[in-house]
Amino acid sequence: MSNVITHLSFTRLKNLAHSPLKLKKYIEQRQEKTDAMIEGSLFDCLLFEPELLEKRFFIVDKPDRRTKEGKSIWEQALADAGDRDLVTTEQMASAMFLEKCFRHNSTVVFQGLLSPDFFTFQKPVDFFLNGFRHKGFKDADGQNRDGQKVIWDLKRMGAKSGEKDVRYEIRRNKYDLQAAIYCHEYDSKNIPVRYFVIAIDNEGYVTPFEIGRDAREQVKIEWYSLIAAAHRLNMAESLDYGCEFWADRDGFFQY
Repeated sequence: MSNVITHLSFTRLKNLAHSPLKLKKYIEQRQEKTDAMIEGSLFDCLLFEPELLEKRFFIVDKPDRRTKEGKSIWEQALADAGDRDLVTTEQMASAMFLEKCFRHNSTVVFQGLLSPDFFTFQKPVDFFLNGFRHKGFKDADGQNRDGQKVIWDLKRMGAKSGEKDVRYEIRRNKYDLQAAIYCHEYDSKNIPVRYFVIAIDNEGYVTPFEIGRDAREQVKIEWYSLIAAAHRLNMAESLDYGCEFWADRDGFFQY
């Protein structure tokens, strides 16, 4: 038997929660990168790994692709970019604006969230749970100025800011599941750890939101169900199931 799912991550679990077929497309890299995904990666790079900017991104003035000349310029830029993500000067300017807003936010400065003296950035996550290896990268892992163990993850949220909107986006995007995964090594040993989503919107407003231990424990029901589903898919040796996978309560995949 060959396993169609070799390991799990937050993104893989989130795709599986939609359907096995969506997970298959993600694994096979058939999902095209959206502007939002590229802009998010660009922002992360500016904050955490600015030395990799030229290696990961190719910057070009945005041509008018409604014209024949503009289309030609864009196609040439895509060719010149190679494996790098293509970003326009406008996208770069926006990312740099947000970077400045984030770096100068009072919470970020006071808690030392971007200080290498307090935090390790892009820290790998790697552990086994219920038969699956789990992998990922934490944006930041360390401690705040009060000496508390803290993990935080940066999220761009478009036009969303403020406690109410950020709370809704966290649940809608299953960021509480990501919190449970990233805090697992501490929660499993009952070591106190605080987890924050640090959200930033298009206007540069920063909203810190804590996902507490209770929320991380509650989402484990969904997490373990997804792991069980991954085992069943490996038994079936196929991911060719759409949303009916979760609608089928009486068939092979019931659990």
